[in-house]
Amino acid sequence: MKIKDKIIKALLEKYREIYLLGRINALLSWDLNVNLPPKASEGRASQSAYLTKLIAEKWLDSEFRNLLEKAIIKQKSLKTEERAIVRNLNWAGKYYLNVPKKVIIDFAQTSSRAFMVWQKAKTDDKFKDFLPHLKKLISLNREIAEHLGYKDNPYDALLDLYEPGLTSKICKGIFDKLQPELTRVLARIQKSENYKDSSELTEEKNYPIEVQKQLSIFVLKRMGYDFGAGRMDISSHPFTDTLDRWDVRITNRYKLSDFRESLMVAMHEGGHALYELGVDGIYAGTPLDGGVSLGIHESQSRFWENQVGRSESFLKFMTPVFQAFYPSELSKIDSEGIFRLFNQVKPSLIRTEADEVTYNLHIMLRFELEEVMINGRVMADDLPEIWRQKMKKYLEIVPETDREGVLQDVHWSHGPMGYFPTYTLGNLYAAQFTARMKKEINIADFCEKGELGVILSWLRANIHRYGSLYWPDELAQKATGEALNPRYFLEYIKEKYSKIYEVSL
Repeated sequence: MKIKDKIIKALLEKYREIYLLGRINALLSWDLNVNLPPKASEGRASQSAYLTKLIAEKWLDSEFRNLLEKAIIKQKSLKTEERAIVRNLNWAGKYYLNVPKKVIIDFAQTSSRAFMVWQKAKTDDKFKDFLPHLKKLISLNREIAEHLGYKDNPYDALLDLYEPGLTSKICKGIFDKLQPELTRVLARIQKSENYKDSSELTEEKNYPIEVQKQLSIFVLKRMGYDFGAGRMDISSHPFTDTLDRWDVRITNRYKLSDFRESLMVAMHEGGHALYELGVDGIYAGTPLDGGVSLGIHESQSRFWENQVGRSESFLKFMTPVFQAFYPSELSKIDSEGIFRLFNQVKPSLIRTEADEVTYNLHIMLRFELEEVMINGRVMADDLPEIWRQKMKKYLEIVPETDREGVLQDVHWSHGPMGYFPTYTLGNLYAAQFTARMKKEINIADFCEKGELGVILSWLRANIHRYGSLYWPDELAQKATGEALNPRYFLEYIKEKYSKIYEVSL
């Protein structure tokens, strides 16, 4: 990338330090989730707080701020990439420029401690142990929202941190379109003669962890994930972390009774990693490096997990592979049975285990809870009961424990609020990207042969390589010819599941 403007060049030189500190912080975060001994939590909280302090000081550096202000003034005269650099710095910098450094450091320290407490509280099923930390994080999120500023709703300030321009109103509009349709589809499926709420293939079976790991590695390599530039570890909640241009790591988790979860997690996290590894190398170390937003990022993980991983054609390719890995458990099931097994619709207590039909209802629940908490209409003490009420309302099931309810997700322990709606955006974008891709390549044919390189190439050419050059709406327009449209997701769900359950949707 050739940068001619002297101000932009100077900005990038200053930003380089922020970038490197951010990568070091990512390493601390990865270690916190994967390796950290319980007794080391206080020490790590201090380390994270100190590093956050350094990053904040770099953003607040007077020379850096002056350069950014000058660049904003002359933005219209800059080249496309230069304008995008200024836009991204202005967007990312608002957090550090508007939120007091003391609050930023307190937030980092509190979330680092909260994660270790959450892990134990979830294991012990003791929400009250996590509650004080959650209360403080809610309070800090409210304070951050006030400093960032907003027009209508304080929650909007937090949503915008993860998806530029996203507001509560937009989220409600999307969920208002999805919820009635998904609820209707779920009801029709449950009345189908083909509906089953359990499978003998995941009951009283033992799928060894090492075998599951090897199966995940097999599929990740098919997808194009480079183990020379990453690794797969174990964590309580799977995630992907970018530590460097050629160091993008993923984690997984394993359930002995069900081989499906770890495979879908591997494809999901692999999708995130492929996005990061596919950004044009000329953007490395600049504000254009990395995925543009969490919604677009999630589109890549959900694409590989659902549009490919749960597709009939790919599972036809995988059936003999499954049988080779698990001969005693799966030798008697054909590809149609495998397809049904991976696409079984059943209201689930756990979001990460939810099927495609019910998944977004889990996100709607979390969005509603965060919005009322940030606005002070619900207190943290009441969350377990409200959680149960909403699960009953949307999914007709109620968690018996907080471990299966309010404590199930790691995200609140990490601190951020405003993150969850991006999961639904990812589902919508994934379906829209797939619809466009199908007009250009025969996805089903390549999936059935296990030849996923052409699919990855399309993603590289239309999405990955641009990194953060284009805002989400611009990228969607460029890749598909239109803005985000929930219609594609609903059409995909109805077409797929009407075939599986032989019902009119």
